[in-house]
Amino acid sequence: MDALIMAAGRGSRLGGLAEDRPKSLIDLGGITPLELQLEVLIARGVSRAVLVTGYRRELLQEAAERQAAGRIGLEFIFNPFWSVTNVLGSAWFARDRLRDDFVYAHADTVFDPTILDDLLATDADIGLPVDMRAGEPEQMKAEVAGGRVLHLSKELPDERTAGEFIGIGLFRSRIVPGLVDAIEREVADGAIGSYFEAAINRLIADGGAEAVAVPTRGRAWTEIDFAEDLETARRLLPAFLESPA
Repeated sequence: MDALIMAAGRGSRLGGLAEDRPKSLIDLGGITPLELQLEVLIARGVSRAVLVTGYRRELLQEAAERQAAGRIGLEFIFNPFWSVTNVLGSAWFARDRLRDDFVYAHADTVFDPTILDDLLATDADIGLPVDMRAGEPEQMKAEVAGGRVLHLSKELPDERTAGEFIGIGLFRSRIVPGLVDAIEREVADGAIGSYFEAAINRLIADGGAEAVAVPTRGRAWTEIDFAEDLETARRLLPAFLESPA
C-alpha cells in the first residue's frame, strides 16, 4: 500500500497564520497536519508515501523525514509550477509513481483515523469518504446513487448533491492505469488548473472504475483552508489522534 500526498500549496487564504510555512506544517497543538497523516499511514502499514511538493519544499521535506524516522519510505516530487497549477497538475507530475493500491490525501486535511479504516475495508475500485450533509459553495460536492459516487464538483447543483467529498480516497492498483490515462487526458485538454476530481470524474464517466461512497457517519474531519478551519482543527485535535493501544 502506497500513499499519494498533495502538499504543494502555500495556504495564502490563511493570511499570516501559516507564518510563511506550507499550511500542512501549521501547528495544531504540538503536531502538524502532515505529521498526523504520516502517523496514521504508518500505523496502517503503508510502506511508501509519495509527496508532491511546491511552496517551501525544503521545509516540508525536512519535516516529513523527521516524522517518518525511517518507518515509511518517502519520495518527493517537486511541482515547479505549483503557483499556477491546481491539484491535477501536481497529480500529473506524480503519475509515473503510481503502481500499487494507494491512499490519496491532501496534506492539509485532518480526519478521524477510523474513516481511513473504513476505506481500507472496502474492495471497491475507488473508495471516497462523503460527509452526507448540505453543501456550501466552496465545498467539493458529491453526487451519489445506490452507494456509488457518480460525479464530484464544486458546481454541483443542490438537487444532485448528496454530501461533501472530504478529500481523501483509496484507489486500487487495478484501476491505476486508467486513472493515469484520465490524468493525462485532462491535462492534454488544457485542464492543468483543475482539481484531481476532474480525472476521477472522467474515469467514472468512461466506465473505467466504480467509486463507492463511504459515509463519514458524523466523524470529525476538516480541510484547513481558512482561519475558521484552523480553529476547528485545533478544537477537534483529540479526535484526529490515534487512541492508545
